Amino acid sequence: MTVPVPTADILVVDDTPANLRLLMKLLTDQGYGVRPVAEGALALTAAQLVPPDLILLDIKMPGMDGYEVCRQLKADARTREVPVIFLTVLDEAVDIVKGFALGGVDYITKPVRAGELMARINSQVQLRFLQKQLAEKNQVQEYLLEQYETTALALKESEEKFSKAFERSPVPLSLAALPAGHFLDVNQEFVIQTGYSRQEILGHTVLELDFWVDLSERSQLLERLQIQGSVHDFETRLRAKSGEIRDVLMSVEIINLNNNPHFLAAVKDVTERNVAERRLAARTKELSQALETLKDAQNQLVESAKMAALGNLVAGVAHEINTPVGTAIMMASTLENATRMIAKDTAQGRLTQSAFHDYLEVATDASQLILDNLKRAGDLVQSFKQVAVDQTSLRERTFKVKPYLQEVISNLHPQLKQTPHSVTIAGDATLTLHSHPGALSQIITNLVVNSIDHGFCDNRAGQIHIDIQQRDAQCLLTYSDNGIGIQPENLERIFEPFFTTTHHKGGSGLGLHLVYNLVTQSLQGLITVTSTVGSGTTFTITMPQKLKDKKQ
Repeated sequence: MTVPVPTADILVVDDTPANLRLLMKLLTDQGYGVRPVAEGALALTAAQLVPPDLILLDIKMPGMDGYEVCRQLKADARTREVPVIFLTVLDEAVDIVKGFALGGVDYITKPVRAGELMARINSQVQLRFLQKQLAEKNQVQEYLLEQYETTALALKESEEKFSKAFERSPVPLSLAALPAGHFLDVNQEFVIQTGYSRQEILGHTVLELDFWVDLSERSQLLERLQIQGSVHDFETRLRAKSGEIRDVLMSVEIINLNNNPHFLAAVKDVTERNVAERRLAARTKELSQALETLKDAQNQLVESAKMAALGNLVAGVAHEINTPVGTAIMMASTLENATRMIAKDTAQGRLTQSAFHDYLEVATDASQLILDNLKRAGDLVQSFKQVAVDQTSLRERTFKVKPYLQEVISNLHPQLKQTPHSVTIAGDATLTLHSHPGALSQIITNLVVNSIDHGFCDNRAGQIHIDIQQRDAQCLLTYSDNGIGIQPENLERIFEPFFTTTHHKGGSGLGLHLVYNLVTQSLQGLITVTSTVGSGTTFTITMPQKLKDKKQ
């Protein structure tokens, strides 16, 4: 009778590709699963990850040879039982003895006939599966015997264990007989909590001992217990012998002892916990109210900072307008005097051609200067008006980023011209946003002021560079200066409200906090900061080209 060869997973280890291909064909033709490996170390890893049913192992391989692979396989509990057949050109007796000494089950020398090789492999596979079956049967028998012994021991010790667990439990426990509910046993914790002695409790009911403060709650517990068979963490109040009322969580279960139903009840005192929770709730309410008050104060400070920035803008623009308006007034006065003189000469009949010609030159030059300066003043007013309206209303509109930022920087000219600092703006002049230009204006204004006050506080000639680029549907704005930089320990805190390193100079710590809120809320964007001490700081702002509808 031919014994069928079971399907097996065979790991084939040989550093010669031709040998691997030949062995794979022979084995797969026999229905075996084959895992070919060309290196000893890889073979060891493959066997440890998924132990095979059999390993065909070459000896002469670069790196780790077959002897070392076998030695490590037999030293590992995961692969110790996997049979190893050495398949090698080494045919010396000492090599064969070493192979068997290391744990090989067979040693086949090359060249070998295919039929002989398959017969010896089939034999080992069958032997391996018979060993597995025997081991499984032994395990089942051992398990059944162990379960029998465990069950017998458990039955013998269950009553003793229950008694010990009941008495030693840190939770007050009681056992009462149904249906009347007379106490049969209580543990020491139950005695301590109630204030009654064991003798005063046993044989009596909860009604006789007047435990329940509210009998309607007892009725609710019994109804749920009748329906569910157990109740967990039922919150109620119980009365101790002293009359003290305690908040408790009661868990009750119906159990069978000697085929009779009993109440097993556990009572957890939560009086202190409830008191603490009530105190915590009151404290939480106080803190919430304090937080709201703090938020209101913070919002007022932020609004004050915004209005202060607007006030500085008004003062700066007013100063800037003085120059063209003053020039226009001066030229108008000059033109008025020249006109009065020419009118007087005309009235007295003394007007000469050369005088009239001179008057026309003065009138032409004065008119042109008046127009130029009034236009400059009008442009400043219009620019200020747009920026001021944007800052105060934060309304949405479509605008080109680079020209708008140039207007913002122009409005900051009064502050900048008193310093050696310069501002450059680069990037796509056609990039358009549908967003809050006022928020962007406040952001750039605060960043410039921050650079002047903090970055260039060592009186260096500062350079500020703003770059605008489009990234898909996002606008990437990079603001950088070459100031003194930010200390590493302060870098993660600069967006926190009221954080400042210049309290002694009157710094509020709200400038960059306002920037962060405007970027993340008004512009729906992100802002990050990097800095190198002594080299400068860079803020990177990413914002959508079009704001999302907040209702979505």
